Amino acid sequence: MSIRDLGYKPYEGQWLPHSRRYMALIRRTLALAWATRLIKITLIGSLFPMLVCGAVMFAKLKLMHQLGGTNVKVQLDDPVELVFTLFYWCQIWFALSMSLRVAAPAVADDIRTGALQFYFSRPVTRIQYMAGKVVAVAVLVTLVSAVPALVLALFRVLLSLNGQEALVGLGHALRVLVYAPVFAAVLSVPPVFLSSLGRRTGVIRGLWAMVFFFSWIFGEGMASATDVDWFALISLPTTLRLMGQHIFGHELSYPIPWYYVAGVLLAVVCGSGALLLRRLRQVEVLR
Repeated sequence: MSIRDLGYKPYEGQWLPHSRRYMALIRRTLALAWATRLIKITLIGSLFPMLVCGAVMFAKLKLMHQLGGTNVKVQLDDPVELVFTLFYWCQIWFALSMSLRVAAPAVADDIRTGALQFYFSRPVTRIQYMAGKVVAVAVLVTLVSAVPALVLALFRVLLSLNGQEALVGLGHALRVLVYAPVFAAVLSVPPVFLSSLGRRTGVIRGLWAMVFFFSWIFGEGMASATDVDWFALISLPTTLRLMGQHIFGHELSYPIPWYYVAGVLLAVVCGSGALLLRRLRQVEVLR
C-alpha cells in the first residue's frame, strides 16, 4: 500500500474557548493528583479532626443547654470557637501535606518531561497554564481545610435552640468563606512557584517544607527573644494565623495591625505569582 503525501492542511474549526482551556488544565492536574493513593488518604484523614471537634461541640452544647434551665451558675464559652481551632491548628497540617504532594510536582514534572513546550506550542498562554496549576492546588487545599471547618460551623447552626445561636453559627460560616481564599492562596501560589525552579520533585518538597517551618521557628523565635512583635511577620504560618484571628474576631497572638498582616500575605502571594509568571515566560516554545 502506497502512502500519499497530502501536504500541510490548516486546522478548520473553532478554537477551544478560553474558559475551557482553564478547565482542561485544572481537570488534568486534579486527575493526576487523584490517581495518587496518598492524596486519597489525606482527603479521608482530614475528616477525623472535624468528627472529633463535632463530638466535643455536641457534648459541650448539650451541657450548656442543660445547665441553662437550672440555677447552676456556670460560664461556658460557646463551642463555635472550635471552628477556627479546627481550621487553622488541625487542618493546616493536611493542607500542608496536600501542598507538598500536589504543588511541588505541578511544574517540576512538566519541566522534567518536556511538557511545558508542548503546552505553550498550543494555544495556551502562560497565564492560563499558571491559573490551571494554582487553582487545582487551591481546590485540594480548600477541600482539606475550609470544607471541614464550614461543615462544623453549619453543624453549630443545626444544634441551635434559637435564632440568636443560629446567627452565631452562620457568622462563623461566613468567616470561613472569607478566610478560605487567603488560606488557599498562601499554601498554593508560593509552592507552585518553587516548583518552577527545578525538575526534582523531592528537592522542591524539601525546599517548600524548609521555607514553611524555618520561617515559623525563626519568626516566632526572634519575636520571643527580642520582645519585638514585628519579627512574627517573618513567619508565614504565624502571619496566616494572625489574619485568621482577625477574621474570626479573636485576640491576636501579637498586637500587630491587621492591615500590615494582610500586606505581608499579599506581598508573598503576588510576589510568588509574578516570579512564577516570569519563569514561565523564559520557557522556549518549539513550533
